Amino acid sequence: MGSLDIILITISGAGLMHGILVSIHLLTNKKNQTLSKSLMAIILLLMAFRVGKSVLFNFAEDLEFSIIMIGLSVLLLLGPLLYFYIQSITTPNFQLKKSYVNYFSPFVAMFVISFFATEQWFIENGKFWSFLLLAFVYLHFAYYIIRSSKIVMKASKEGNQVLTKSQNTVILWSKYVIVGVIIIWLSYVLNIFEDKIPYILGPVIYSITIYALTFIAFNLRVINYDGMVFKEDLNKNTLFKNIDAIIRKDKLYLNSNLDLTQIAKVLSVSIHEVSHMINEKTDTNFNGYINKFRIEEAKKIISKDKAKQYTIESIAYDVGFNSMSTFNSAFKKLESTTPSQYRNSLS
Repeated sequence: MGSLDIILITISGAGLMHGILVSIHLLTNKKNQTLSKSLMAIILLLMAFRVGKSVLFNFAEDLEFSIIMIGLSVLLLLGPLLYFYIQSITTPNFQLKKSYVNYFSPFVAMFVISFFATEQWFIENGKFWSFLLLAFVYLHFAYYIIRSSKIVMKASKEGNQVLTKSQNTVILWSKYVIVGVIIIWLSYVLNIFEDKIPYILGPVIYSITIYALTFIAFNLRVINYDGMVFKEDLNKNTLFKNIDAIIRKDKLYLNSNLDLTQIAKVLSVSIHEVSHMINEKTDTNFNGYINKFRIEEAKKIISKDKAKQYTIESIAYDVGFNSMSTFNSAFKKLESTTPSQYRNSLS
């Protein structure tokens, strides 16, 4: 065994052990135990088994053909489990139903066949059946990746409502998961061309992808999230709509002294509730939220002021800013250009 083989085994083995340890952590951590955590743990364990099989197949001699077939059949489990996992973190109160057992019938069929199929049979009956079997397995997995992607797209556009910070985090994480699974899927599809692509490439890519997803998960702090973040809270939605409505309708943002206290007083709620709602719904603070209205108003004035009779400074004060530096900074942050440059671009 050469030094390259040792490096590849080390990378693959590390990824395998990492996946197992993370899954054990998810299963044994009783705090905030959710269906989504359990599904992710099961997916990681199955992927670890699949990677272990691939490493053995690449480096071990005379690996039992039934083990190879069982490893291949595991992919028929991963598709439905991915689909259920994505549903569990984007759908409030999602539960597995007895009827979902049907989703695993292809796996059961292939698992049973694994104990009867022989390598000799595939050799004698040519490569066609082998290719057909691989095509079915990989297309089955791809089908569920596509279905999972559609769920994420639907959740991100549901009702065209403004998503909260936690909802945006779950959507972003879901996209990362799907991209990671696609990368792993592609690496195993390439195994069909083993004469050109090293078989060990699959486990290596898996290991790198799992490390990346783990880092992203903990960085986003998404481990404890589930579909309940998408549960509609009518009171919160109504509060934000009211906040947004009075600011737009009465153009309160033109008041340079506008603060949270004034809005909270009008709506008869606490300052904390107003601040929290704006942060959740817009992913920015009160000043950032108000400045967006002011900048849009400034752009309208600049666009209509063809004769340039108003100075940039006067426009800044008219739309509610107390200083030119604050106006320039806010304008450049939102428009990636200064007010003067914006005006000149319209000439």
